[in-house]
Amino acid sequence: MQFYSNMISFKALQQGIQQTWKYKPMVFFLYLLTFLLAVFVAYPLKSLLESTVGHSMMISDLVKGFDYTFLNDFKNAHGDGFLPIIDQSIAVLILYLLLFIFVTGGILATFIQQPPKYNRSVFWGQSAEFFWRILRLTFYFILIHSAIFCLFAFIFYTSSNGLSPFTLENEGTIAFNFKFVAPAYVLVAAFFFMWQDYTKVFLVAEDKTWVFQSLWSALKFIFNNFRKTYGLYLLNLTLWVLVLFINYSISTCIEFTSSSAILPSFLISQVFVILRLSLKLINISSVKTLYQFVEIQQNAAT
Repeated sequence: MQFYSNMISFKALQQGIQQTWKYKPMVFFLYLLTFLLAVFVAYPLKSLLESTVGHSMMISDLVKGFDYTFLNDFKNAHGDGFLPIIDQSIAVLILYLLLFIFVTGGILATFIQQPPKYNRSVFWGQSAEFFWRILRLTFYFILIHSAIFCLFAFIFYTSSNGLSPFTLENEGTIAFNFKFVAPAYVLVAAFFFMWQDYTKVFLVAEDKTWVFQSLWSALKFIFNNFRKTYGLYLLNLTLWVLVLFINYSISTCIEFTSSSAILPSFLISQVFVILRLSLKLINISSVKTLYQFVEIQQNAAT
């Protein structure tokens, strides 16, 4: 039984990878959206640096890595210039989240309907159709995720004696507690992220009017197929951790110590941006695939 559940999870992940490749224009659209919004934030910062320290030799030191002294001096001298950029960055982040929520319905509908190739009418039509329902669902889960995070933060805070240096025997207590609380939080939070993804699938696949109908249906589905659903989610999480590890390894092993290294550094970072966006779609597609596998089995059994 355990082996069969694992095989179903691996097969769903494999199908998720294949379908993401099949509809790769969605990945490149998300990348283009991410890139344009990032440029919109980065350009004012670039202009600020050029107008203040653009001709200073200190700017070349930033290419080598993080320089706290430079950043602290820059903040003290030109901190007022950061305020509009911070406000703009927050606005762009909110806009990005709303746009990603908007296209989620189109992404799910594409994976569920499985047109022969990427279909703009399906993508954009279903994005508009499900936007408000997925927005409400996102708001509900923001509240749930916030409560889970606060719970584990409270556990960590109390187990570390309020992080007070006067009541702790040594600083190792904080690190020791973090090693236990952080993995537990990741595993628990993964369940609620999984619940959120399956709810989106039920919402679009069954065209539910009320979000709470999909919430309940998704929760029952998860518990009735817990080994398959949670196993698949851990596989997706493993892929995400693997990509982060490779990204970190490359960034630490390869030293970009000159201005001529800016371009290869930029290109490598963009490859990993595309990979992370692809993992988002692989997760959605694999969740949808597992849902359909189970539905087919249940229909065959009856």
